[in-house]
Amino acid sequence: MVTNILVTGSNGLLGKSLQKIVSQYQEGYKFFFLTRSDCDLTDIHSIKNMFKTIQPDIVIHLASVVGGVYENMNNNYRLFLDNIRINTNIIDACNLFKVKKLINILSTCIFPDLNIKYPLTADQIHNGPPHFSNMGYAYSKRILHIGASLLPNTQVINIIPTNLYGENDNYNIDKAHVIPALIHKTYLAQLNNTPLYISGSGNALRQFLYIDDLSNIIYNLVKTQDNLKQRDIIICPPESHEISIKDLVNKIVNIFDFNGKIVYDTTKNDGQLKKTSKSDELLHDYNFTNINTGLINTISYFIKHYNTLRT
Repeated sequence: MVTNILVTGSNGLLGKSLQKIVSQYQEGYKFFFLTRSDCDLTDIHSIKNMFKTIQPDIVIHLASVVGGVYENMNNNYRLFLDNIRINTNIIDACNLFKVKKLINILSTCIFPDLNIKYPLTADQIHNGPPHFSNMGYAYSKRILHIGASLLPNTQVINIIPTNLYGENDNYNIDKAHVIPALIHKTYLAQLNNTPLYISGSGNALRQFLYIDDLSNIIYNLVKTQDNLKQRDIIICPPESHEISIKDLVNKIVNIFDFNGKIVYDTTKNDGQLKKTSKSDELLHDYNFTNINTGLINTISYFIKHYNTLRT
């Protein structure tokens, strides 16, 4: 018997990586990778029609309206509203069509800014307000977490990854997350022989997760059979892999062999300074990709496909 799996957000960084990973397997699963052109996730009628057609047994919900720290700060309301609509529509459709398993992608940005213990653990998600810089996006993900937990007949797995990066990212400097933005900035600084300007002090600490690692873990969770109603799983490399943005910049400029001036604009906000996390909830040991290898793969892909990337 074939298990139908509906995947939202298939044109994004994680969606394209997951397509690559699952194409390697033939195990009785039929994947339906949806893009924005297939279904408007802010429209409940469009979603219901899609669910009626596919009749999914499992939903992997990757879709969201996202941005980097400054995109979040400047558009908190829009990110809140759009993501609330998307997330509540998906939950409602899962309920109406009796989906057996829902796998959500959350984010470490949903954790409180204060009154938390490091490393972060999933039981601290609702212990206080998130950082002001991503308030809208963070609360929309918290509502997804709460709403999914109320589904009466659906097993829910909430994946909470640390900062993602990889080949098919959004490299628009104004909207991208930290690694794709830094890669694009460095590329342009080298091309134009100009200084490399970095927003913030470079002191913020992050754990960076290579996108194919997350896709492999998601696929393993699809296959996992247990009776748990809900599981919240932080996915991150070991705490020892946490690095500062300044160290990350140094790694990127070394790969590019960029020898120009680097300028840190300390008038710009660093965002949340620390999000140290731990992957204790994983059901098995996982050998995470070293960030040097991941950056080399990502930068090589970026240079080769520059003219066709989201920039």
